[in-house]
Amino acid sequence: MKKLGKNRDDQKRSNWGLVLRLLATGRCSSRIDLAKATGLTKATITQIVGDMISQGIVEEAEKEVRSEIGRHPTKLVISGRAPKVIGVLIDRAYCAAVLCDLNMNVLSRSEVRKEWSDKEDLMDNVFRLVDDLLETKQCVIAIGVASVGPVNTGEGMIVNPFYFHDIHDLPVKRLLEERYSLPVFFDHDNQCAVLAESLYGNGKNYQDMLLVSVARGVGCGIIVQGHRIHSAYGYAPEIGHVSIDHMGEKCSCGNRGCLEMYTNSDTILKKLRLATGEKLDYAGFMARSEEKAVDGVMQECIGNLVIGLISVMNILNTQLILLGGDCCAWPDRYIRQIEEEVNRLKFGNKNIRIPVRKTFFLYDSQLFGAACHAVNAMFNGELSGPVMRETPVGA
Repeated sequence: MKKLGKNRDDQKRSNWGLVLRLLATGRCSSRIDLAKATGLTKATITQIVGDMISQGIVEEAEKEVRSEIGRHPTKLVISGRAPKVIGVLIDRAYCAAVLCDLNMNVLSRSEVRKEWSDKEDLMDNVFRLVDDLLETKQCVIAIGVASVGPVNTGEGMIVNPFYFHDIHDLPVKRLLEERYSLPVFFDHDNQCAVLAESLYGNGKNYQDMLLVSVARGVGCGIIVQGHRIHSAYGYAPEIGHVSIDHMGEKCSCGNRGCLEMYTNSDTILKKLRLATGEKLDYAGFMARSEEKAVDGVMQECIGNLVIGLISVMNILNTQLILLGGDCCAWPDRYIRQIEEEVNRLKFGNKNIRIPVRKTFFLYDSQLFGAACHAVNAMFNGELSGPVMRETPVGA
């Protein structure tokens, strides 16, 4: 059972993580800022920052020049000696890995694109990517993993995704922890993506947000009051299998009229090629969205997507909608059109306009989200402190 209370050590780790988050994500840059933002005393902030400086996580930079009269505060920045994280994205036809610092700057990146033959083939490639990043001899504190779903976050397992070469019940978290002796944090790819947007991207100033990613599947990430939604069983939300037509076509999930069937990229690409007689890729068609045949297909797609968004919006009353995946290739006029329709049709909060934006990290939201999942463990105090060591490859 998850503990509900906090002892003194828990509170200290929580405050430590909060200060680190505010500095790493750029919300604060001085001790004065930190005291104002956290409500902690100046003495407590001084102690926490001093601890971070002594551990090589934070360092003092030049004094900030501000318009107010008086002493200029000393600027605090994340040190180059601070620990790093690895993010791993597992997708249907590729996997990617990235080595990031706590500011989400990329230090190294690699990927493999292929159709997986089985579990062993997939994990062998994941291991190779992580091995390559660890060869950089950076101080890595944790690994974050984002995967196509459905996934069981409690077990750290890929359950049974569609179109995934019959790969199922794969204990990714356990396999990585056994190989690298590092803490591994595992979640659904779009739950990781919405976390990245919340911490470092276009969701910085929001407590409630819905991220929808359109690709071969249609997935979502949801944050409510600053926390990602998971069930007690460890499962993430799945907007792609919300039915928009109970008499519609039968989906591979067994339901009828699922949103994913009408808006996924493969289906839209087939319709675009049939309507135009052209063999372009998705981005190529979006560059020609002004053409009547292309726009006609996309108007139908947008109409179906709005139905799904409204269904979820009327439950969550979220503050922000972010669109990722192949939506990143959509012209801005489609994004504005969705925003207009959502605000016209939503039931609640009629006086509050809900913005619709593309993801800040664009196609990389899920990959950066994997790295953020590891960093967020530090922010939440789940890691007791930085593990300042080199990790042997394949340990």
